[in-house]
Amino acid sequence: MLIFFFFGSSLTHADDRADFYVTPNLPKSQLADSENYFNVLLAPHTKEALKLTLINAKNEPLTINVTAHTAYTNNNGVVEYGKDADTADASLNWSIAALLATPGIVKLKANETKTIDITLTMPKEPFSGVLAGGIRLQKTKESEGSEDTTEETDESQQLSIENEFAYVIGVVARNEQESMSPDLTLLDVFPDQLNYRNVFSATIHNSLPTYVNQLTVAAKIKRKGSNDILYQTKKETMQMAPNSSFDFPISLAGDFFKSGSYVAEISASSGENTWEWTKAFTVKSEEAKTFNQSDVTIDHSLNWWWIIPAVIISLLSIIVLLLVKQRNLNHMSPDN
Repeated sequence: MLIFFFFGSSLTHADDRADFYVTPNLPKSQLADSENYFNVLLAPHTKEALKLTLINAKNEPLTINVTAHTAYTNNNGVVEYGKDADTADASLNWSIAALLATPGIVKLKANETKTIDITLTMPKEPFSGVLAGGIRLQKTKESEGSEDTTEETDESQQLSIENEFAYVIGVVARNEQESMSPDLTLLDVFPDQLNYRNVFSATIHNSLPTYVNQLTVAAKIKRKGSNDILYQTKKETMQMAPNSSFDFPISLAGDFFKSGSYVAEISASSGENTWEWTKAFTVKSEEAKTFNQSDVTIDHSLNWWWIIPAVIISLLSIIVLLLVKQRNLNHMSPDN
């Protein structure tokens, strides 16, 4: 999948193989410091037509699927604009995806240039901070046999996403230009897996409608009651979307989970803002067993270097017990 992403100063993953091209036509409400994405200042309960120019670079018709999404933070500390979070954050008062009306399916003739409108309707109530999301444009293709379908058939059922490339155009909307300081909290720490590898996950939450930029997070895991650091990690230059959370991973580097009580010491910083948290948590034996069995970095074959000595020690223990028992029986014999 190639993603052509408009946000900030450049277009990333640009490629001559694109079947179509997209250019945002910036409205009068656009703030001057941004050129490649929509960054609009609008009054409450107003509407703005966000215009996109689509160019078909092929000598054949194309069908484009246009969808709107609300920004969220993935577990790498990167803001996602082209798809939705599994669950909307509880602190999110307005989802910008619900405020953007897209045309859905757009058909382009061979070499055609067409401008489409995406209508943004601002909330009735004024708000501080920003709403953030994206408009995704992806080539589709008609499913096989669609020519024989009746006119009553839902057009969306006749189309399937073609897994080649997509454009994502960022959208940021606000009522006022005043900036807002972020406020982060640590919600939870728990045993988890990332790509079938054991990690401790620390859920960090941004409850305000503002970005958290240049975010650095450092984490240490200790046994409860001990000062020895078992695992630690640090990651810089992350970013969080407004009203979002993400699970910051602390890798076990191939180790087994061991049940018991632990303490996480976590610090975070963004510009002049700093946060520090300490949180106790527990790894249950059943959790440890389940995760250890599915961790692809753990060698689950029999470890004979441990098994053979254990068997020898067990056999020696049995022999010693038998000898002691036999000696006691001899002492109790009437012949003695």
